[in-house]
Amino acid sequence: MPSESDIGPDARAVLRALVVSKNVIISGPPGTGKSRLLSEVRRFFEWELGDTGANPYGVIPLPPATSSIPDWFPSPDRTVSRQTFPTVFDQNTKYRDFMRGLVPKVGQAGDFEVTSGTLHRASLHAAHDGHAALVIIDEINRGPAVAAFGSAIVGLEADKRLDSNGALTETTQEFEILGDGGEHERFAIPNDVYILAAMNEADTSVEPLDVAFLRRFYPYRLEPSVAVLRQHFGLPEAAGPLPELPSSPSDLYEALVRAWEVINDRILMGRGEPYRLGQGALMPSVAPGGSLAEANEYLEHVWAKIHAHVNEVFFGNTRAVSDVLRAEEEGSPYTLTEATFAGQSVRRINGPVRPAPDELYRLLTLIASG
Repeated sequence: MPSESDIGPDARAVLRALVVSKNVIISGPPGTGKSRLLSEVRRFFEWELGDTGANPYGVIPLPPATSSIPDWFPSPDRTVSRQTFPTVFDQNTKYRDFMRGLVPKVGQAGDFEVTSGTLHRASLHAAHDGHAALVIIDEINRGPAVAAFGSAIVGLEADKRLDSNGALTETTQEFEILGDGGEHERFAIPNDVYILAAMNEADTSVEPLDVAFLRRFYPYRLEPSVAVLRQHFGLPEAAGPLPELPSSPSDLYEALVRAWEVINDRILMGRGEPYRLGQGALMPSVAPGGSLAEANEYLEHVWAKIHAHVNEVFFGNTRAVSDVLRAEEEGSPYTLTEATFAGQSVRRINGPVRPAPDELYRLLTLIASG
């Protein structure tokens, strides 16, 4: 059973934003913890209330749980049923998947039925007394979000909803949807429905979200955090110069963290904030601390992800990749070669796919030196 002290600062900020705006969208570079934050908010929103335990006598009623929902929470008085409705958008997401629409009946050729999509089911749930609903949309910009919301977009904002009793107000915005029988009916989003979405701004395979659509969401941004990394690796806030050769796993992790910071600075200069790499990419598992061999294996795995990210971010810009990898400097396992092909100058970076442990450490210290 949760308690208020369990709520982290990011989850607390998002929950407070949901109270005011009803709709929140989390953004940030890949690996900054967006999916983790979605899960954390989901867990707290559902806030389980109930008896303190089994009654050994079976006749004496037990007192209710003492950990009540905080007053500042979304719908704190709605304790009968608090449900989340998670979904993931993709290129094939449609209005019928999220709200309502006609789909063929399975096994009945020529017959159709009206679907109840994620937002519609959440709205029906929240319409009951004591109920509240949280719709969670991961990868919202990977699908046609505006089309998926359809006419529901006009009723998303807090002042366009029904009131807490389910009644229309002067500003409630109704819209038409399909009824169960296929007829059109008027519909409005209940007050106690909340929408929390997340998107990866650096995903270049999708179209940007419509500005008018984004205006209906409170933006909450996550940034790469060196403090989280240092805590993960058990490193001090400040450390001295890197040794020429590592003598402990901490030396390897310190070189990794410093190199990651420099690489993000170069990505910031070359491509912008959304293309940086979050700390999560360096935290695929608990960092081993027992031996240099284990730490080197960990670093090899992490470096493969960093290298792939740099190649993707600067795709087609060999000079920029070379600058990040310090390919033209002594000590780097990578080299930059130039040749002429078909009358044009061609640049290519040569080097090991998986640098040996000593090569990788030298590379990290070289990058970390700026």
